[in-house]
Amino acid sequence: MIQTLFGSDVNLASLLLRVAVGILFLVHGYPKLGSQRKMGADFMKSTGMPVWMAAFAGVAEFFGGLALILGIFTPIIALLFVLWMISTTWFAKTKLHKKLQGGYEFDLILMAGSLAIAILGSGIYSIDHLLGI
Repeated sequence: MIQTLFGSDVNLASLLLRVAVGILFLVHGYPKLGSQRKMGADFMKSTGMPVWMAAFAGVAEFFGGLALILGIFTPIIALLFVLWMISTTWFAKTKLHKKLQGGYEFDLILMAGSLAIAILGSGIYSIDHLLGI
């Protein structure tokens, strides 16, 4: 019943998921490039991680999120985000000793969304499709 009510359009599903996940990454990456750059570097240093990781996270999340929204190199970006979320989950669990709830559940949701995008592909509503990639 639900399938007939809403239909099943993989291209639309991919677009909605790309935009939602892309916005989340973009919004989380932007402060790391600007107003919270020093705070992020200090945080990384306090945990024993390289300071440059904060800037790398900002660049990867901001520009990767933008690429997902626009649908540029979508499967590659999505797969890289899966790997990134695995690393942030490891960091939250081992270095910060966070629990699932109130800790790294957001990372897992972003990982699952990114994996779904990698599987679905960019769809026809993307720059990938326009370029024939």
